[in-house]
Amino acid sequence: MNEDAAFLVRVPLHVTGLWLPFWRREPLLAGSVGAGLLIAPPATARVRPCSSRPRFCGVRVKTPGGVVVSGVSVIDELMLIEPSLSMKVSVEVDLPVPLGVGYAASAAVALSAAIGLGLIEGYTLEEAARLAHIAEVRAGTGLGDVVAMLYGRGLVLRYSPGGPGEARVESIPVARRLLVVSRGGPLSTREMHRRLSWRLHSMAAPRLARLLEKPSLERFLAEARGFSVEAGFVSSSEAKVLDEMVEVGLAEGWYAKKRVIVLVSPKPEELRLKLKGRLEGDVRVCETSTEPLSVKG
Repeated sequence: MNEDAAFLVRVPLHVTGLWLPFWRREPLLAGSVGAGLLIAPPATARVRPCSSRPRFCGVRVKTPGGVVVSGVSVIDELMLIEPSLSMKVSVEVDLPVPLGVGYAASAAVALSAAIGLGLIEGYTLEEAARLAHIAEVRAGTGLGDVVAMLYGRGLVLRYSPGGPGEARVESIPVARRLLVVSRGGPLSTREMHRRLSWRLHSMAAPRLARLLEKPSLERFLAEARGFSVEAGFVSSSEAKVLDEMVEVGLAEGWYAKKRVIVLVSPKPEELRLKLKGRLEGDVRVCETSTEPLSVKG
């Protein structure tokens, strides 16, 4: 990268609907099997070398709640792995969603930062993504999101665990409009796994087996909905309202992860009006991301 170079990195968001964690001593081999939807609008990052005199060096994250310049655990881990990140590159990440609520925003930040450093150091995209995966695992912020964002589009199926170059990932490039509702404050991945504990395997394993045997969007939504209810990501009253939206034809299906509810809908604007006063939270009209992660400059 020359001194005046500037790059734009676009990373789709990812809301997983089913997953099983696989913990390994080696972070690159740790990960999860599962399935989720990639979501647009994406996270975007502007990358410049520090020699081009940007306003700062390192990573700065802009969220709907303001600018974050420190305290993002996955970036702290990435800087431990690659200390030059804070000295050689300027990465300004613009997130359309909050951190810590279920969009895999931390993975998008990690990927953006690692790719930014990789542009300086001459890493391949996969080499940079491996650094992001390791940082996510060490920070406890994610297991399968980096590989989904790197390789996938639409509905992403993770057949084997691990980081980039290790995991087996396939996609069904479905194009759908979405209504996404986030409610409540952040819930860390570590805390989520602590709450689910041993129940996670019994809830997710049979549903994943059925989905991966014959994958489709319809089956994913059915299995992810059941898992969301069992895992307690929605209350019984919320599930009743959401199921009603499916019954009246305003949604094909729905699922939830952490604080986020995703409804696949042919009429998201009408659905938004129908849910007003019945489902509280920050409501966004989005779409599935059929475009892969991109780097332009």
